[in-house]
Amino acid sequence: MDQESVLIVGCGVFGLSTALELARKGKHVCVIDKYEPPSPWSAANDFNKIIRCEYNNKTYAKLAVEALHLWRSDPLYKKSFKECGRLLVTPMNHKQRETFESEGIKNIQDLGEGLNYQYLTGSEEVASRFSCFAENNIPNEQQVKFNPEGGLGVSNKTLNDVYNLLKSLPNVRFYFGDNGTAVNIQRKNNGEAIITATSGLLHTASIVIIAAGANTGSILNLENQQSATGLFVTHIQLNKSEYMKYAGMPVVYDSEIAYFFPPDSKTKIMKLCVTGSGIKRVVGDPHNANSQISLPRYHNENPKDTIPLDLIPIIKKALIKYVPELQNHKLFGSKICWVADRENSNFLIDKVPNYSNLYVATGDSGHGFKFFPNIGKYIVEMIDGNLDSNLKALWRWESRIHMELVDPAKSAWRTVKRRTRDLSELHFVKEFEKSKF
Repeated sequence: MDQESVLIVGCGVFGLSTALELARKGKHVCVIDKYEPPSPWSAANDFNKIIRCEYNNKTYAKLAVEALHLWRSDPLYKKSFKECGRLLVTPMNHKQRETFESEGIKNIQDLGEGLNYQYLTGSEEVASRFSCFAENNIPNEQQVKFNPEGGLGVSNKTLNDVYNLLKSLPNVRFYFGDNGTAVNIQRKNNGEAIITATSGLLHTASIVIIAAGANTGSILNLENQQSATGLFVTHIQLNKSEYMKYAGMPVVYDSEIAYFFPPDSKTKIMKLCVTGSGIKRVVGDPHNANSQISLPRYHNENPKDTIPLDLIPIIKKALIKYVPELQNHKLFGSKICWVADRENSNFLIDKVPNYSNLYVATGDSGHGFKFFPNIGKYIVEMIDGNLDSNLKALWRWESRIHMELVDPAKSAWRTVKRRTRDLSELHFVKEFEKSKF
């Protein structure tokens, strides 16, 4: 590859967004991954992801508002964006969460978004505002906020759309399978990085970017800055009349129980996720024999990894609270969605120490998808040395050797404080088919 070439390891959100930004600048880009997009290893390979702007950090709020404008206007992204709004259910006795939410609202309102927030209290007001929730069982004193701005992105479609555009460009090429599966990084005497694939094929370029999401730690020694966290996803199938009833609903986010989405327009499937139930999979660190890290075990290769038996009552509780007529629907297509968690949920986007041409872009921390339209721009700014100082401070490389593994459950704003269990402790529901994704 020529001196203007860039090698990207990973075809998820950060990798594809960066590839597109570089390709539009005329760079020659090579992207490698085990799987062709939408990869079953990408957290974004799913029906949908939340697109919201509320952050208690002003820098992230500004980035999210910028991304929202692109979701609305960019032809590549707007066809995957559904601005259905989001119903934010505030816990009644959790001051930190209340503060987290109110600060997030103020930050986006200062940026000109979130000016149409609606504040509701209890079951009757929610039922009056949303006919699809007419039978809800929300406590009469519970505070509920509705922001009609934002909503969801059809995430697997977005991955596919960006990939299809990239592969149509003459200056972009891809490797998949054994030739695209990165297994380690060799360091030359001059500090340059060479990526070894499973097949033995060597990949290099003038710039190398590792953007492998939750699996980044298997390729690159991240010095304990990231931990793979598994989040649980399941689904229910709606019939035609149920679909018509719920098609126009907002995303519902209840930080004490679960969150769920409007049904998918093609399949009539509704996706549900449990909050505060993250897990880890602790294994030996492939880069340090004296330490351990958490790495993912993906559903497509381990289809028995579905949803723990003890989380089923929580899903049922959410259905009873908001959509009781759906409470007896069979759960199916359950899986673990692996995300790359970091302390304070900040991304890791920086140059890798001791290498002359190696960079890393990871640490989505479960909130990276919404930035698909613009995160690549900032990753390229980091490489060029032009990244804003606030972002540089948030996303810097900061070794955590000899510290305990990153544990997202310890964040003060998290409503549910369940222990982050290890995968080996779980008893899974038996399902007889792999998740679609």
